[in-house]
Amino acid sequence: MLTQSSRSLLNLRSPCRVIPVVESRLQFVQVLESAHVGAIFMRRCNLFEFVTLLERAHRGGYSVYVNMDHIDGIEGDAAGLRYLAQHLRVTGIVSVHPKILSLGKNFGLETIQRIYVVDSTGLENALESVDPRSVDLLDLSPALVIPYVIPSLTKLLPLPFIGSGLIFSAEQVQAVLSAGALGVAVLRPELWP
Repeated sequence: MLTQSSRSLLNLRSPCRVIPVVESRLQFVQVLESAHVGAIFMRRCNLFEFVTLLERAHRGGYSVYVNMDHIDGIEGDAAGLRYLAQHLRVTGIVSVHPKILSLGKNFGLETIQRIYVVDSTGLENALESVDPRSVDLLDLSPALVIPYVIPSLTKLLPLPFIGSGLIFSAEQVQAVLSAGALGVAVLRPELWP
């Protein structure tokens, strides 16, 4: 049985604010060998191929989050979320779907609502629809817009946020963090700590 990590994205400290997004076993192993990672996002992989690596991650104190919109092997229904929480002991889930997040919260998972920033009106409407009772953190995507839109929207943000998507350089990571993001989820291994 896996033991759930006590780490949370809400408590990330430098230099652990870059969150690797892993899509393969090789990437997961690479992340586990890094000393400066606190959390891992999983997407586009089959969770059942990662059970031993998940156990190793939990023993190492890593927080593991599953992108429910882009994962194989588990559905975003009550049975799937219960399995994630009780058997695989992931820390939390990421989704654009409020129903999945609400269900995840019922099983004690930390929940991250992904919001696509298409335009200012869409962002404002999305932020107004966030239910802080079932969402712990926001994931604003693409992260590149954060330095430009967050200063004018700080009063509308109901929760802390991270950024993800379209990050290609260390300078972009730093710009997003400097704009107030708690962390930046990054797919490119060369930008991982």
